[in-house]
Amino acid sequence: MADEGEAITPEAKSRRLLCEILPAQALKEFLEKDHFHYYGKLGVYRISRDSQTEIYRKGRLAASGCLQLTIFAPSYDRMVAEYLLLSNDEQLYWTKANIFPARPTIDFRVLAVAALDVTLLLKLVIDYVY
Repeated sequence: MADEGEAITPEAKSRRLLCEILPAQALKEFLEKDHFHYYGKLGVYRISRDSQTEIYRKGRLAASGCLQLTIFAPSYDRMVAEYLLLSNDEQLYWTKANIFPARPTIDFRVLAVAALDVTLLLKLVIDYVY
């Protein structure tokens, strides 16, 4: 708590508000990891202070959501806004937030192993034929 003459920063105020509104399990996760999950009907949302909200469906990253506040505000205020919007009207979140589908990632290690496999198979075929 701040001393009588000490000002509380906007960041501290918004963090305190977030802690006050989160349910116990989400609060515990937030205090330990600086992010929390919201389990909705349309997906599971990983709301984080320093990155876009990750949206999971069937256990896989399906999209990311970016909710833009119209004024400059601490990042905890965005987390408050996202949590309140999701918990009260998840469908509205999908119409207000910018939703970006997750891009499929290419694991170059898998491609390298596949190329090696093809090369070895070709060598085996060539050695067998000749």
